[in-house]
Amino acid sequence: MARHPIRFTPFHLAGGLFLLAGLVLAVYHGLEQFNLVPRLGWVSWSHIHFVTIGGFTQLLFGMLPQLTARKLERPLPSKYYDWLNFIGLNGGFLLLWYGRGWGHTWAFDGGLIAIWLLVAGLLVVMLRMVMQSDRAWNATTGLYLVSVFVFLWGITYAYGLFAHVWQVPGGWLGLREAHVHANAWGFLGLAAIGTLYDLFPRLLGTDLYSERLRNYSAWFFVAGIFPLVTGPWIGMGRTVTATGLVLFATGFALYLYNLVQTYRSTDSRSGIALSVLVAQFWMLGPAGFAPFVLFGVEWVDPAYIEDGALHFFFVGWALPIALAGLLLYFRNLPALREGHLDADLIPGGNIPSVISTWMVWVWNIAILVVGVGFFYQDQSWSAYLFGPGYTALVILWLYELVQAFRLRWTLQTDPETTTDRGLH
Repeated sequence: MARHPIRFTPFHLAGGLFLLAGLVLAVYHGLEQFNLVPRLGWVSWSHIHFVTIGGFTQLLFGMLPQLTARKLERPLPSKYYDWLNFIGLNGGFLLLWYGRGWGHTWAFDGGLIAIWLLVAGLLVVMLRMVMQSDRAWNATTGLYLVSVFVFLWGITYAYGLFAHVWQVPGGWLGLREAHVHANAWGFLGLAAIGTLYDLFPRLLGTDLYSERLRNYSAWFFVAGIFPLVTGPWIGMGRTVTATGLVLFATGFALYLYNLVQTYRSTDSRSGIALSVLVAQFWMLGPAGFAPFVLFGVEWVDPAYIEDGALHFFFVGWALPIALAGLLLYFRNLPALREGHLDADLIPGGNIPSVISTWMVWVWNIAILVVGVGFFYQDQSWSAYLFGPGYTALVILWLYELVQAFRLRWTLQTDPETTTDRGLH
């Protein structure tokens, strides 16, 4: 069966808009720290979840079914399915946000249940593709399925964090840690890693360095993520969680080595490829600092370590990947007019030159500066780190979003630019 071209879904546009909204809220939250604007209780939770549930989840909901269908040479889900998921996900998120921000349990529960059911439906759709396909099993498809399955755990844990506090051996903090591990490392992490294994070589016009390392790393990821999402809430951080951390970190080391060797194997260079590659190293931040928390080595307040680790993961690792995806693909999404609803999403080798090497350096130095600020946020001099660090990040964040929209709306329709080059 011939593979269908990836089509436009409203998730793609919504993902970009949520990232823009997350930027605005992040700026406001930063100004709150300096008492320059009134403090709003809902901003702290919102600026993180507008980027995660709002931005990243929108993009993954729009892409995972289509990427899975292409890998397995199955028909794409219907457009009615896309719209049902889009309305349900955003309606659920609106209820979730309203309930969490203003303390309405009924709204939070309703939104959470709606999102859980939609994610379960997504998993069923992807499993049906796997069972109906004649294509051989591969690491990317496996990581997609595990990521969605683990996301269900993360959503379930969220129910016990707000208004329905569960009494578990690991306590509320252990449940929250499991929730973060499931949503961040499990859902976002595994889905992004599976996709980058396919797409990163294409940015460089080459093949992946080692398929064997790819398969090995996938098994380590799968073996590691389940202890990571159970150990914290059962109160076995130094045994179960630590075991999961070692397994997951081993898989990530193999994955990172594979990408670095792929990058070194070609003379082709692009700012987007470099940005994505450097971002991978920030995943090591949370993994590197976790032992300090697990084994009680308090060189700084554990809460500050957690703040810094989340910063390295979401802003250092995940955000550059999401922005790179928008820069690469948003320009190829079809206009909402007749005759242009099913253009292929794949860049076809035409990589936009909108990120310079110096921008990658500035972005990552700013990530480091802000991260250090989080570790020492109780010191007065941390303001001198947050100020310039956040300024650089906000400027570059906004620049890349503007470039993504500029590339889309100034693109001259050319059939050759949307030819299917294959996603293997």
